Amino acid sequence: MFTVEGFSRLVAGIYAATIAPQHWESTIRDIHRTVGGNGGALLTAERSVWSINNSILPTGAAVGYAAYYHQFDAPMAAVEVGAVGVVRTGTELVVPCRHSEFYTDWLHPNELEDGLFVRLSQGPRPVCFLLHSAVTSEPFGTSERIRQFSGLVPHLQQALRVQRALNDFAAEDSDLHAALDSVDHGIVVVGPNGQVLSLNAAAEKAVRRNDGLRVTAGHLAAADATTNRTLNRALNSALAGNSDNIRGGYSLTAQRLSDARPFILHIVPLHRLEEPERRRALVVLVDPAHDPEPSSALLQRLYHLTRTEADIALRIAQGADPKHIAEDLSISITTVRTHLHRIFDKTDTHRQVDLVRLLLTLHPVA
Repeated sequence: MFTVEGFSRLVAGIYAATIAPQHWESTIRDIHRTVGGNGGALLTAERSVWSINNSILPTGAAVGYAAYYHQFDAPMAAVEVGAVGVVRTGTELVVPCRHSEFYTDWLHPNELEDGLFVRLSQGPRPVCFLLHSAVTSEPFGTSERIRQFSGLVPHLQQALRVQRALNDFAAEDSDLHAALDSVDHGIVVVGPNGQVLSLNAAAEKAVRRNDGLRVTAGHLAAADATTNRTLNRALNSALAGNSDNIRGGYSLTAQRLSDARPFILHIVPLHRLEEPERRRALVVLVDPAHDPEPSSALLQRLYHLTRTEADIALRIAQGADPKHIAEDLSISITTVRTHLHRIFDKTDTHRQVDLVRLLLTLHPVA
C-alpha cells in the first residue's frame, strides 16, 4: 500500500530527476522498491529502435540489449503502437513471446519475464517507463500495482515535458551565448544592486586585464574613483530610475591604466514587458584600441570598389591625407582624388569625414 508520505517521496524524486537527470536511477530504484519488482527502466525509441536511457537492470543486460536484442523486442514494439498513458502488463505483452529468441536468450536469463509498461509521450521519439519482475506464481500486474503505477504516470509525463523544456532552453541559451561571444564589443548584463549576471567573451577579456575596468565582489568597477562614481550613478539610473521611476541610459568613458585609448561605456536599461519588475541593465563596452578594420575584400564586395579604391579608402580611414597616399602608392595626387570621387559615388558619401564614419561602422566577425 502507498502511504501519503511514500507517494510524495516518489513524486519528489521524479521531479528531482527532471532537474538533475543523473538522479533517474535512484528514482527508478525507489519506485520499484515501493511498487514491486526487481528493477525498472526509462527508454526512448528512435525510428522504432528502443534504447535504454536509465535503468536498474542486471549486470550486462543493458549492454546486450543495445548490442543485439533490441531488434527483437516485441513487447516494446507493442508499447510503441499502443495508447499513451495506459499501463500495460507482462501478461499482455511478454507471455505471447515466451517461445521467442528474445525471451529465451535475454528476458529469461535476466529475470525480466514480467512487468508493467507505460508509453509516456506522443511523437516520433516516444518514451516508455517500465518496471520488470521475474516470473512468479502470480502475475506481477495486480490491480493494486496497476493502480499505484497509474498514479505516478501523470507525474512522469509532466517531468518529461519539463525536462524537454529545460533542454530546449539550455540549447537556446547556448546559442545566445555563442551569438554574444561573436560580438566585438563587450556585453555585461547587470542585475539588482549592480550585481554582474553575465559577460560575453569580449567583456571577460577586458575586465581580466584590469586595465581601467574590473569586476570586484561581483560588481563592475572603474579604477578611477570619479569614473566609478559616475558608472554607479548610471547603473542605478538604468536599474532603479529617477524619482519618477523612469529608467534611463548614459554613456561615459573609462580611462585605462595603460596608454591605450579609454573604454567607451554605454549603459542602457533592459525592459521586459512581461516582467516589468525584473530589472536588468546592459553595459556595452567599446574598446577603441581593438575595433577591427573592414578588409579590402569586404569593401570590394559591399561597394564594388576596385582593389586600388579599397586600399585608398582604408588609408583614409586610418587618417592618411591624399598627398601621403599619393606618395605611398607612387601615383599622382590627381589620380588619388579621382579615385576618391569614385569611392564617394560608390559608397554614397560626399566628404572624407562621411567616408570614415561609414567605414567605422563595418565590424566584420572574424
